[in-house]
Amino acid sequence: MKNIWKLWQTKLFLSIILSFYPILSAKQDDFKPISAHQDLSAKKAWDHILIHNSGIKSSQTNLMRASKLSTASKLSFLPSVDITAIYTHLSNPIAISNTTLKNDISHSLGNGNGAGSILLPALNQIPDQTNIINQDIIIGALNIIYPLYTGGKRIYSINISKLTVLDSKELLRLKILSTFQEFVQIYYNIWLNQEVLKTTQAIYQSAKSHYDHAMKLYKTGQVAKLEVLGAEVALEKSKNSLQQAQNNLEIAQMALDTILNTKGINPISEIQIPSTKPLKSEEYYVEHTLDSYPALRSLDHQIKIAKEYKKMKIADFLPTLTLVGSYFIDNNFLFDNPSLPNKNPTQSLPNWYVGAIARLPLISPTGRIPQIQAAKLGQLELEHSKSQARQDMELLVRRTYKETLFTQTQYQSMYKNIELAEENLKLQEKAFSQGLATSLQVNDARNTLQSTILEQKMLAYKYIVLLAKLMAIGDSIDEFYELQR
Repeated sequence: MKNIWKLWQTKLFLSIILSFYPILSAKQDDFKPISAHQDLSAKKAWDHILIHNSGIKSSQTNLMRASKLSTASKLSFLPSVDITAIYTHLSNPIAISNTTLKNDISHSLGNGNGAGSILLPALNQIPDQTNIINQDIIIGALNIIYPLYTGGKRIYSINISKLTVLDSKELLRLKILSTFQEFVQIYYNIWLNQEVLKTTQAIYQSAKSHYDHAMKLYKTGQVAKLEVLGAEVALEKSKNSLQQAQNNLEIAQMALDTILNTKGINPISEIQIPSTKPLKSEEYYVEHTLDSYPALRSLDHQIKIAKEYKKMKIADFLPTLTLVGSYFIDNNFLFDNPSLPNKNPTQSLPNWYVGAIARLPLISPTGRIPQIQAAKLGQLELEHSKSQARQDMELLVRRTYKETLFTQTQYQSMYKNIELAEENLKLQEKAFSQGLATSLQVNDARNTLQSTILEQKMLAYKYIVLLAKLMAIGDSIDEFYELQR
């Protein structure tokens, strides 16, 4: 017995250690929250989110709960054992009347002559009633119920629990991938707004220089006041654009602080857009997505769960066999019989019993046939949903892939447009100095340069968001960081 107890203690200790193994095996840095006002790359920021994001933690908790329920379902093959104790107090003991019996015997003995003279005194010693059950009834029993056959319901229930665990894993993966997409949008939105702010500041300085130059020319009488007013209006517009860019950067910073749950993080990863196609083939991403996307796998598990559920409904038509037994611990409710040599009342009743109960349902008000039909329809519904989801996912991958490549091409082509806009601005400023161009022409050239630069920055941001979407759909987050090195 001691060895069994020690073995059980060892197994319990090992199970506790193994349950904490993922935590113990994690890197020590993973538990250190990032401090405020520090530079942080996209990879480190994402690693931080994987550990500290509340949404991901919620999905992890759901997976743990499903795992516990799966373990509980496996215990359905154990018998049900319980102890039952009953105490009842009666208003009066349960007794049998002896009066009628005594009268019949007295009448048969006659007037007391002969044998009657001997038996009548003994008959008078019999009480008018005999108590059978005490006024206080105490019953204790150890009961065992063990279903031997349930139509396969326990096996189907275990299978459903296992599939639920697998489904919870896919839901966790789906949450991680959706969070990754959201993170990329928020993280690189800081980069975009920083670039917009730099461009706006440069345009503001250019507008200010143009305004100062126009004032000098006006004071010397080389240009009219109208040109100065045009330069001043352009300066005010660029100043407002600069203020708006600063506000947008602050809002983007707050969004990043929220998802990282800290303050003032400075993202240092820049968007890298290769000049040549870095992606694998379109068919690769389509096949990889259809094979690994969590939502599609979840539908597979849901279909299997529906099949097991239908089997459970069919099992309602099958018989069940249950083994039952009880051992009576205390049955102290019978009166002692003084005529017996052993006065223990419990020995007048059996100490235990065992038996089997077989049950075959013939008519049930639960609507078993419609429930089977409903389970089959539920399975068909999921199969149709899966077929449609596969078509939608294939279309989504192909569209995202083509948009990513097209955005990459657009981004590269913008360099020529920027170069052209810069040269045009230089020519207009030079022409203005020589009185050959107006402030309006200079402002138009400057606005064209600004819009061209910002358009390229927006294309870079669009590219990174599309790339993250493509990698998330295909569950290729590591490939995303490889492409951004």
